[in-house]
Amino acid sequence: MAEPRDAAGPAKQEAAPGAEESWSLLGLKVGRKTEIIALAAFTISISGILWQLLNYARGPVISLFPSDQVTITAANKLGRNYAGQDNLLALIATMAYVNEGDSGKNGVIRREYIAFDLGDRHIEHRWYEFGSSDVQDGSISFKRTAEASPLPVTAGSAISHETLFAAWENDCENAPAGCDPGGNFVKWEDFIKAIKTNNRLVISTRADIYPAKRLTASCVVRLRDWEIAILEKEQWLTATCAEVGGPAQRTPQRRQGGLEMPK
Repeated sequence: MAEPRDAAGPAKQEAAPGAEESWSLLGLKVGRKTEIIALAAFTISISGILWQLLNYARGPVISLFPSDQVTITAANKLGRNYAGQDNLLALIATMAYVNEGDSGKNGVIRREYIAFDLGDRHIEHRWYEFGSSDVQDGSISFKRTAEASPLPVTAGSAISHETLFAAWENDCENAPAGCDPGGNFVKWEDFIKAIKTNNRLVISTRADIYPAKRLTASCVVRLRDWEIAILEKEQWLTATCAEVGGPAQRTPQRRQGGLEMPK
C-alpha cells in the first residue's frame, strides 16, 4: 500500500549530489569554485580587445606645440621680394609636433598657417618654404631646404622644422562685400607704425592634419621700445613668444599667390 503524500504542496527539489553552484557573468555560467586567476585572465583579455578596438578607431593623436620664438622681418631683407614691389612683412616660426598614436597610426600635416591681428586687420600667412634661419654678419638669413609640402608624422615620434610664411591672396569671388584680395599683405612701414601703437602681438599657429583635423596653438610677443627700434633700423628681430591659451579659431579662405603684393 502506497504511503500518503503531503497535500501542502509539491515536493521540494533537492540539488543533485555533487552539483556545483554557479552564478552568471555576462551571460556565462561561472562556477563558484572557478579559480579567481582564470576569471581575472578572462576579464583582462576582454579589456585588451576593447582597448585595441578603441585605439584602432582613434587613429593618430597629433599635437602642435606653441612656438617659442618668432622671427619678424622684411621680405627684401631675405632677398625674397619681387622687383618693383612694396617691401612686405615676413614671418619665420618653428613648428613642432608630436604623435602619441599607437604604432602604425601615422599622420600627415597638410598645411601650416600663422595669424595675428594688426589694428583692425586680421592677418594670415600660409607656409611658403622650409629651411633654417641664421644670423650672418649681423643680418638675418634663411637657407631654404625644401618647398613647403605635406609632411608625415610617424606614430610615437616628434618632429620640428622652421617655416617661412608668406601672405597669399584672398579669394573674393564668392566672398561677402568688402573682401580685400590683398588683405593679408602687410607693408613693412605699416607694420612698424602699428606696433608703435600696440606692441603686443598674439601669434596663432595652425596646422591642417589630413584628412579633416585642425590644430591650433598660441603665444604672445611683447615688443619693448628698444626692440621696436631694432626692427625699424635693421628690419628683423627674433622675438620670444610666451605661451597663452589659444584664441578662437578662424576658418581660412582659399588663397593664391606668394610674396608678391596683388596689383
